[in-house]
Amino acid sequence: MSKSIDYKKIFTPQGMLGHVSKHPNMDFLMNIFNIPRVYGVSGFGGWNVGQHTMATAFLALYWSSFNKYAQEKRDRLVTLALVHDAHEAVIGDILPFFKTPAVKKAINSIQNDILNAFSIEEDETLHDELKLIDMISFLYEISQSSPKGLDSSKRKLLKKMYERQKDEILAYTKKAKIKNKKVKKFLEHMNL
Repeated sequence: MSKSIDYKKIFTPQGMLGHVSKHPNMDFLMNIFNIPRVYGVSGFGGWNVGQHTMATAFLALYWSSFNKYAQEKRDRLVTLALVHDAHEAVIGDILPFFKTPAVKKAINSIQNDILNAFSIEEDETLHDELKLIDMISFLYEISQSSPKGLDSSKRKLLKKMYERQKDEILAYTKKAKIKNKKVKKFLEHMNL
């Protein structure tokens, strides 16, 4: 198997990916509202990447307010939340299991092309909080889901998925050295 992917030569409806990722147009970016979330495809919920992105951005606003961040830090966090999955406009939402090192490298290149097009720099000081907010956004998505059909086992599975995501969020806080107690209060504040 190839150790790298030449993503630049992949054709998209907007043109060659190497060009449109460096010069994203509105059609390219708005495509996030046409890309289904993997979770929704599995039979729970019906969210698309655009809805997830907007929920993440709104949660970044709530998180910033909750933590009384200065306007500059808040705006930076919200901007990063708005573009955190911009690459999915073309590659879709891929399960982590399928993100081989070559795929991750191509995804990072596409994401960096898009960020560079808008002169947006990653902010390592906000990386852990952005990841946390992204995880909380998924928890919110799960909370808004309802299983298709009347099978009670799906309701039980949905509850397990919610609890598992909440546990993963709290485990991540320890790894990222974000105060667990603060995150629990925030989740409670957000009714999650």
